[in-house]
Amino acid sequence: MSMSHFRKSWESGLFRQLLRFLSTTVVGVVIDVGGFVLLAMAGLPAGIANLVSAGVSVLAVYALSRGMVFPGRHTVGGLLAFFGWYAVSILLFSWLIQWGVDALAIPELLAKLISLPLSFTLNFVAVRTIFAVVDRAAHRGDG
Repeated sequence: MSMSHFRKSWESGLFRQLLRFLSTTVVGVVIDVGGFVLLAMAGLPAGIANLVSAGVSVLAVYALSRGMVFPGRHTVGGLLAFFGWYAVSILLFSWLIQWGVDALAIPELLAKLISLPLSFTLNFVAVRTIFAVVDRAAHRGDG
């Protein structure tokens, strides 16, 4: 990556968005991992514990990311698309975590932690795309 490309990307706000999304994700991860540990300690299977803890954390991430990272109108379509994406993401990663525990004998918390970088990357791209589409559609409706 050339320096001029890096500078243009920074100036376009992509890296600022990425850093802000990272900060909202940290809040979500604290809620998610903390809830996961508590639920797993209470005896829930790893996949179910992830389903519940990740679902709760999505509420916090939506509120923070729509306000701080991708400012725009709160619309029913945007909310449904956001939660729809996260439903798919949570189910996918819950299955992968449970598979890692069952098939590869990875400890539950380690399996959860291993999943975080990939889920962060996928979720950033998806949420950025969702809000861009929603905002374009809302803007066309203003005309």
